[in-house]
Amino acid sequence: MTITDRPIRIAILGTGRISGKHLEAIAVHADDLELVGACDTDEAALASAAIPEGTPTFDCLETMIEETSPDIVTICTPSGMHPDHAIRCAKAGVHVMSEKPMATHWQDGIDMVKACEEAGVRLFVVKQNRLNATLQLLKRAVESGRFGRINMVNINVFWTRPQEYYDAADWRGTRDLDGGAFMNQASHYIDLLDWLIGP
Repeated sequence: MTITDRPIRIAILGTGRISGKHLEAIAVHADDLELVGACDTDEAALASAAIPEGTPTFDCLETMIEETSPDIVTICTPSGMHPDHAIRCAKAGVHVMSEKPMATHWQDGIDMVKACEEAGVRLFVVKQNRLNATLQLLKRAVESGRFGRINMVNINVFWTRPQEYYDAADWRGTRDLDGGAFMNQASHYIDLLDWLIGP
């Protein structure tokens, strides 16, 4: 049996704010995805997350992997923790889906890629704006040559976070765990530049 002959077994690591979007997506695609576990070291976050009743919950990543045998773990932890979690998943032979940014330091991102390559597992970083219908239309226009040769692109990021966002979790706004506005917000725009016009 290949992985496509059955629903993909997915586990979620980190049950804070962004995990809600992942849980919604898993529910929408319930014919193709099976939520097999949820893990967080924060008991309150785990208890308040919209995890479907009956889903096993854990406070240890390795225990969750061992007991649920997921095909993929979706990482929704603070950004600076993504590398450690991704590498641990890879070493366990599990595919990795990481929230953006994949890492807050260049070398950590390289280490994630290397660990996944060595383990023969896939690494996917969530960049949902590529699915935006307007941006897909723009992508097709660029690829068809509608704008001719593109020599320069300028981007403005008019996206701020209110103080309440930072107050809601101690890790937000810190260099090592959040990475700052460039990593947190502008990373979407950097990705779109690369995707739309490429190097």
